[in-house]
Amino acid sequence: MLDIINNVLNAINYILNTKTKRHIVGGALISTSMLLGGLALTIMTIKNEKEEEVLDDE
Repeated sequence: MLDIINNVLNAINYILNTKTKRHIVGGALISTSMLLGGLALTIMTIKNEKEEEVLDDE
């Protein structure tokens, strides 16, 4: 198990061996997380609006 983790970390280190590559990957990860966070917020808001409509109809 530790060999697998070590191999994964070595592969990541080899792929991201320059500062520029790390910044590009970091920016992509931040953009993805913001996109998914916005999507989750939108879904939560829509669910709350639907619940309020159901309560108002009763």
